[in-house]
Amino acid sequence: MKKIAVIGGGFTGMAAATSLRNKGYDVHLFEKQNSLGGLAAGFKEPHWNSSLEYFYHHWFKSDAFVQKYAELWNCADGLVFKRPTTVIETDSSGFVQLDSAISLLQYPELPFHDKIRLGSTLAYLKVTRNWKKLEKHRAEEWCTKYMGSRPYQKIWQPLMEGKFGEKHSKQVNMAWLWSRLSCRTPELGTFKGGFQVFINRAEEAMNKLGVRVYKGVADIQAKPEGGKWQVSCTGRDIETFDGVVVAASPGAFEKVIAGAAPSYVQQLKKGASLGVQVIVLANKERLGQNYWYSLKRNQHNPYLALIEHTNFVPESEYGGEHLVYLAKYVDTNSAEWAETDEQLVSSALKTCKRVNPNFDVGSNIRSYVFRDAYAQPIMGPNASQVLPSLKVQDQPNLFHASMSHVYPWDRGTNFAFELGEKVAQNV
Repeated sequence: MKKIAVIGGGFTGMAAATSLRNKGYDVHLFEKQNSLGGLAAGFKEPHWNSSLEYFYHHWFKSDAFVQKYAELWNCADGLVFKRPTTVIETDSSGFVQLDSAISLLQYPELPFHDKIRLGSTLAYLKVTRNWKKLEKHRAEEWCTKYMGSRPYQKIWQPLMEGKFGEKHSKQVNMAWLWSRLSCRTPELGTFKGGFQVFINRAEEAMNKLGVRVYKGVADIQAKPEGGKWQVSCTGRDIETFDGVVVAASPGAFEKVIAGAAPSYVQQLKKGASLGVQVIVLANKERLGQNYWYSLKRNQHNPYLALIEHTNFVPESEYGGEHLVYLAKYVDTNSAEWAETDEQLVSSALKTCKRVNPNFDVGSNIRSYVFRDAYAQPIMGPNASQVLPSLKVQDQPNLFHASMSHVYPWDRGTNFAFELGEKVAQNV
């Protein structure tokens, strides 16, 4: 039986390990944190019934790989789907819904002929699967040409700039925007007890399957020797493997492989990405009635989204506290990335006050700040032609699967599962 090391215990690594084990491999899964799940992992205060994700997550009703692995891990009974209210910020009409054909017709800031043109283009994007044709074009140019300049400026430009910043948003290709529009549903999903419960149950299922899971391991390194791989980490003896899958960021890959694949690492470094800053506020009072607020990001508001989690999962699961996420993607070389926790919490509370002027910032009980330096890859025109392969060409039986490899899809847990299965097939 061939022996494979999977390094990285996020959803991609978990799916890869499960798929490889089902194919008959002896699989060892290594994770540096004390919990599996990666960015989807969570925490729980003593008086809460449910866990809360460090970085906000939900699923979509169309997420087939989420549901597939929930079945494989005997977790399907915990999936919950419903349709919370999501709104988008306008220039002069406050927050309005924009999640259906009817809400588009009611959108206050476009004349009727723009709505018809926009609706027709969205219908095309829903049915087409020719994303390679779309990736040749920058999203800004394509949308302006086919949707019209006003719909782009009112709706899509704030989304693009909120996600990538004014500089990078002009480089993102149309396949990226297509991926968001073609597969997402207004029905959203979570897990009873929180994602961490899902992760724990998945780990139990993987253990029963025979995957060997090692958590809290530091300084993991893999070195080639005689056509095989020597994997070492603090506190464990060196082990020999027939192959290695690194299911982690490009930066983590470089550290793990430690100079063994220089040409591949150089290719990875050409890909740009943004970090993420997430602030969670636990408040005594509810902020509003909506779950998701898409915000216009500007000098007065640095956040692209405000998510009132307890308008999706009841506050009774959190001891009556009302939990609000605020999130922004940030260039890790910018001064904004260096902002202190106190600065981020202060700006988050100001944004809450802007969203609801009647909100009492004094109702905030506690706050949490989370950061990750690799959260949003930036995909320019013809990205598929320059994306590094899953198989590292200059090394035997070495594979890499990162968030960039879910392209043309946007980052998301469903595509992390799909990527894990795909890299296992490559092995």
